[in-house]
Amino acid sequence: MFDTFLDLLLPARCGACGRLGAWLCDGCRDACRRLEEPLCPRCGVELPFVRAGCGCRTRLRALRRLRAATAYEGPVEQAIHRLKYEGWRPLGRPLAGLIADRVAVDGLAAPLLVAVPLHPRRLRERGFNQAELLAGELRRRLRLGGPPGELVRLRDTPPQVGLDRVRRAENMRGAFRWQGQELNGVAVALIDDVATTGATLEACAAALREGGAGPVIGLAVARRAA
Repeated sequence: MFDTFLDLLLPARCGACGRLGAWLCDGCRDACRRLEEPLCPRCGVELPFVRAGCGCRTRLRALRRLRAATAYEGPVEQAIHRLKYEGWRPLGRPLAGLIADRVAVDGLAAPLLVAVPLHPRRLRERGFNQAELLAGELRRRLRLGGPPGELVRLRDTPPQVGLDRVRRAENMRGAFRWQGQELNGVAVALIDDVATTGATLEACAAALREGGAGPVIGLAVARRAA
């Protein structure tokens, strides 16, 4: 309802180039660089050649697979920044559409979509969880109901930016917990805006697995170079 009211109150303006008419114009959407094969079968990072491998299996144990729709650069980087830090909530719809395009290629064998949560303090400051906006839009597009509980963030972890892979993993370990019904082996899709090493998604996946989930698949709008 908030987004509908905002659409009526303000004209849509592209979150990348600022052009009036759409929250992500066709030109900027087309300019978002989609990740190209060969991709790592597990973490989805672009590989220099087929069967190159990336070593992610030693650090991504709970997360079955990770896929991002685009590279974190150009128009999508600007749009995500405006969504998260400038409050352009309607951008959740076209950004979720980029994930939907990826799902259309890869398929989605998961009946539950769960967003990576913010800590309550961060949620109060921002006023919304951008990952939940994405997950809500994907549920609407795919006609899926909400999960029988929620994934909660137990610690207000420091920002991951600037940390190496080891420190990212340590920063996130034990930071999440599933609260709600036992998931009884159901596959779960875990939604976030940006993935880098996958440490946050891995920590969330570990909490979901402890809550009884089956395979956990990570989905993100964009992949940032580690």
